[in-house]
Amino acid sequence: MSIEKINLCDEAFDHILSIIASQGYEPASKIPSESELVIVLGVSRNTVRAALNRLNALGILEARQGEGYFLKDIDVDVFTNLQLPILLEAYSNLETLTEFRVGVESQGAFLAALKATEEDIAGMDEALNSAKLDMEDNERFALYDMNFHLALAKASRNTMIYRSVEMIKTLYTVWLRGFIRVHGNAESDAFHHKIFNAVRDGDAELAHRFMTEHMTDVLYKVKMDAVKKAAVSAE
Repeated sequence: MSIEKINLCDEAFDHILSIIASQGYEPASKIPSESELVIVLGVSRNTVRAALNRLNALGILEARQGEGYFLKDIDVDVFTNLQLPILLEAYSNLETLTEFRVGVESQGAFLAALKATEEDIAGMDEALNSAKLDMEDNERFALYDMNFHLALAKASRNTMIYRSVEMIKTLYTVWLRGFIRVHGNAESDAFHHKIFNAVRDGDAELAHRFMTEHMTDVLYKVKMDAVKKAAVSAE
């Protein structure tokens, strides 16, 4: 399969998703047929079929022999499965991934302040205490740093936020070790305690503000590191 055909299939996939979303199809309802999609999208039947097969494999559509394709009752796992390739691609660009974190985790902190249970608070506190014991160990601190973010996302009671941070944790932890070696961990630790206190006190606006400030600070440093790296490469 050529690159051109792969791109066509990706575009057909995106367009069909757009049609499903914009037309407001309900679960179990039939979507346009292959023939109709060929006309609407202006691509070959093979391209449409490949896109439909992909949607079927992801659990978004159900193929019924002789009847066509029907929208399934989509749960959050479908969307996180779609999101993973995007996050994997973004991993090569830490600025993009960190920008994503600013928005998602700030909202997560806001929700956590409204919804956190005593168990959630204890989980965040444990991550903070573990990090404090390993301030001099970059590798272990990086792990506990991301454990705190994941515990906070869990407390948001929003599955999309939690699953996003769960995937980010896997991608980010290794990179974070080097980041801490360059920038230290004192600022992150201070921000984490501010966020924790706001969540524990149920102050959603303050939790949102501190997380935004925290992730914006990380984003600034990521950009600064990229500029330095580019300057070294140009020498």
